[in-house]
Amino acid sequence: KTLQNDTAQTAKTLQNDTAQTKLICFLEEQLDKKEQQLSVKDKQLENKDTQISQMQNLLDQQQRLALQDKKLLEEYKSEINELKALKMPREDMKDGSSIRGEAQEEIERLKAKLKLSEEERNKAKEKEPVKTESKKWWHFGRM
Repeated sequence: KTLQNDTAQTAKTLQNDTAQTKLICFLEEQLDKKEQQLSVKDKQLENKDTQISQMQNLLDQQQRLALQDKKLLEEYKSEINELKALKMPREDMKDGSSIRGEAQEEIERLKAKLKLSEEERNKAKEKEPVKTESKKWWHFGRM
């Protein structure tokens, strides 16, 4: 009987060992799967970090470009205002108190003076006697 009991106990122990070995193998497989999943998740996190970094760089670049655009827009506005100021006379220029008004007055005065000079010259031409000298045209044929 003891031999049978020993054999039965050995068989039970063997079954327990086999069951434990199977359980250990199963748990090791599950552990490997979890480690693979963690590895995939780590790679995904690294990719997300890279994407976040790239997005931050793009955002910084966009902000720099927006600032440059704002500065350019301000420059263009000031240039347009300067051109408008050159094109359209301002109120202070209309009353003749500005340099431009004075320059315009000088131009008008010089135009009037030129007109008077031309009129005087024309009158002087009219008063001059017409000289009718005979030309010696026969000298041209002898040459």
